[in-house]
Amino acid sequence: MKLVILAAGEGTRLRPLTETRPKPLLPILGEPLVCRHLRKLSARVNPEEVLVVVSYMKEEIISAVDRCAKDLSLKVKPVEQGSELGTGDAIKKALETGGPGRYLIVYGDLFLTDRAYDVISTMKPYTILTAKASEPWNYGVVILRGGFVEKVVEKPPREEVTGNLVYSGALAVDYDFTRYLEALKPSPRGEFEVTDAINMLARNSSIETVAIDMEDWLDIGRPWEYLLANRRALQQEVRGLIIKGEVHSTAIVEGPAYIGERADVGPYAVIEGPAYIGDDAKVGPSTHIRPDTVLLRGAKAGYAVEVKASVLMEEARAPHFNYVGDSVIGEDVNLGAGTITANLRFDHATVKMRVKDAVIDTGINKLGAIMGGHSQTGINVSLMPGVKIGSYAIIYPGCVVKRDVSSKEVLKC
Repeated sequence: MKLVILAAGEGTRLRPLTETRPKPLLPILGEPLVCRHLRKLSARVNPEEVLVVVSYMKEEIISAVDRCAKDLSLKVKPVEQGSELGTGDAIKKALETGGPGRYLIVYGDLFLTDRAYDVISTMKPYTILTAKASEPWNYGVVILRGGFVEKVVEKPPREEVTGNLVYSGALAVDYDFTRYLEALKPSPRGEFEVTDAINMLARNSSIETVAIDMEDWLDIGRPWEYLLANRRALQQEVRGLIIKGEVHSTAIVEGPAYIGERADVGPYAVIEGPAYIGDDAKVGPSTHIRPDTVLLRGAKAGYAVEVKASVLMEEARAPHFNYVGDSVIGEDVNLGAGTITANLRFDHATVKMRVKDAVIDTGINKLGAIMGGHSQTGINVSLMPGVKIGSYAIIYPGCVVKRDVSSKEVLKC
């Protein structure tokens, strides 16, 4: 079996997180998504060949894949998609590169649990992965007849959805699948959709399904889903207490937690697990790390800081007197003293967030801010629930931010 990871998408709905990195390199507990797929799947499938399809920020992906493939003793061949013309086009280019054989294809922007990887590793041609979804209209809805796939309806109107079983981003095919991919025509979105090829195949062959639980997968397509993916990983994968760094004798660590190499937990700090404190991260004196928090490599929660259910990405800094709740703070962000993220509306309604041209109800009652890489705030800035701060943006001291801030914008108030 040959393994294909689709890692070419630009991830526009994930902005600002994908303004400075491609979505397959978004880290789950410090490990890029694409590397997580390679590690988990290669251990289960023992692939004869591995291909990773790339386009947006391809140099960064190829470099990261080379590093993690070396650690796994894998030989990985990058496949350049060129123009991003949809999943059907990406898979066609992978099969043309790999040649005859059987293929296991997995989307690179999925969070999957170990149970999901176990199921995927059993797939043989022709099989697609399915799961139930709370918002099936955002995916390809799978229609079955006699236990086999009759068709997949790509992102149907909400009022037309009759079931919640969806195509979940993995399929097993033979090289002969290329003839259906070659017959594809652009969809209304201008892309070549693999679901159209699946539907053509279903009219001529039997396509089986394997199913995973709703809790075992997450399509990381929007900023809050990245936050939720790390939360799930913490709850399922951090077991017990692992301390590789330094923890001051007066600090308190309760519950499951991982504290990485050269990490430092200062006097009177409190860490409530599950929590992940990455290599070289700092937790300062009198700081409170609450459950479901991730501090990536070199991140800092300094003096008298509270961080709750958030991700501080590489080298992000909340130096003193900050509250960060249910938020994603991008790489190399600096929060001025007293900057806080509000994460709860006065009416306790679910938080809405703008994604591209639409305002989306996240379905989450507590959600703070999403800050792109290298942005910064002055002192005493307040970020309202659901706002997004673009990469390299600057927010002047004392601002109350109630709207999204564009990349490189300087916001004065």
